[in-house]
Amino acid sequence: MAKADVLARVRADLAAGHTHVAVQRLRTLLAVLPNDLEVRALLTSVYRQTGNPVEAGRWGFLTEEVRESELAAFAKANPDPWQRLRLLHFDGDPVGLSEAAAQRLVQLADEAEKSGPPTRWVGSYRAPAKSRGVALPCLFTTVILAVALALVGIGAWKIMGYLLE
Repeated sequence: MAKADVLARVRADLAAGHTHVAVQRLRTLLAVLPNDLEVRALLTSVYRQTGNPVEAGRWGFLTEEVRESELAAFAKANPDPWQRLRLLHFDGDPVGLSEAAAQRLVQLADEAEKSGPPTRWVGSYRAPAKSRGVALPCLFTTVILAVALALVGIGAWKIMGYLLE
């Protein structure tokens, strides 16, 4: 689907109040066109409307419309500069950016370089197990086991009956 078609659908979604669908469409479009500043600006405005300053700061980082409070929220939520660089999903040429956005990007890259090499993930990729206290079998398992035991008992009773005759 062409960019113009997606943007038309996004505008229709926003007019209908479907911000979640609009965000999904814009994020998908940005996955294909990660350096498109128009899409970033529109996504920033949607996040601003929904009251999410962290994501507004993330996607507006390279635009002129970003607010300082949004940049601060993005930095606070992601204190590692390498992580912020990665979250920007920008691999384009900073020459096409506005002067302020290019300066922010250069400043973030310098901050990342000064912080040392990026940290590597060494933890588990699995979610921690939920603690329920005493592990009890679920009701379905209990019923199935009870039925199975009853059938085994009936079978044993029938076999004993045949053997004793």
